[in-house]
Amino acid sequence: MEKNSVSHEDIDFSKAEIAELSEACREKIQQFERELNKQGYWNIALVAYQLKD
Repeated sequence: MEKNSVSHEDIDFSKAEIAELSEACREKIQQFERELNKQGYWNIALVAYQLKD
């Protein structure tokens, strides 16, 4: 499986904003955050960003 690799230096984050996510996607993210909490990762919050043209 080939993985695309983009470094943070290659991305113009000034064009990024919080992504517009479906309710199902938000629920999956929250479920994953709860699982991380169960494993002891208390200070992790997941945020989805999208780049605007």
